[in-house]
Parts: sequence; structure tokens; C-alpha cells
Amino acid sequence: MDRRGFLEQSVQLGVLAVLAGACTDTGSITGPELNGGKDVVVTLAEYPALAQAGGIARISGVSPPLALVNEGGEVFAAFSMVCPHQGSTVRVTGSSFVCPSHGARFDANGQWTGGQPTSNLLEYPTSYDAEAGTVTVTSV
Repeated sequence: MDRRGFLEQSVQLGVLAVLAGACTDTGSITGPELNGGKDVVVTLAEYPALAQAGGIARISGVSPPLALVNEGGEVFAAFSMVCPHQGSTVRVTGSSFVCPSHGARFDANGQWTGGQPTSNLLEYPTSYDAEAGTVTVTSV
């Protein structure tokens, strides 16, 4: 095989590899499948920040990284802490989130507010059980 044939074949194989990767369902970088497809039950007493409206806590022991936000009363929201831009883990900064890699900022509702343009943080459905003092985060 001559050099030109080798290069043409290499480019074709590269294109096929990219197309094959694009056609597989591996999920997005924001980690849509929470905790291996299993719901996460959060005991609120373990996260003092969630005792007040506006409190945000990073929930330990789950993948992808997860934040729970007390939106007031009995309303909680859960967000993937994986930045939708390139997959870095965002940090909780007061009452919002920021991506340390590219500066994207998100409010406590997971909405992009500035910095590197990107989409909003991925939100997971939640249900609050007042009697048990827990919030269940449902995997999508």
C-alpha cells in the first residue's frame, strides 16, 4: 500500500470511529443515569445546610456528583454537578454553582447565568417525605 492509500484508509477509519461513537447511547457528559440507575434517598439530618431555604449540599457517595437544594418549604431540587460544557465538576459557591475549569456559573435553580456559555445543569426529579425526613432523588 502506498502512502496516499494508507492516509485515505486511515481517514476513513477515523470517520467511522467517530460515527460509531456518536451512534452509541452512552449518555451525556452530565451523567443522566444517577447512581447506576438507582434512586438516591437523602436523609436531611445528615446535611445541615438543607435545614433552611436556599441551602445547598453536595450529596456524598453517588455518581455523578449530586447537589440537593432546599427551595423552601417542602420543595427540593437535585442537580448533577457535572458541567454540561466539558464535564468538570462544578463547585457550590454560596447560593450558586461555578465551574472551576471554564467559569460557567449557575444559579440555585441550575440555570446558566454567565461565564462559559453552556446549557443548564441536569435536574433530577425529587420527592420529599416529611415523616421520614428524607428526599428521594429519582434516576432519569
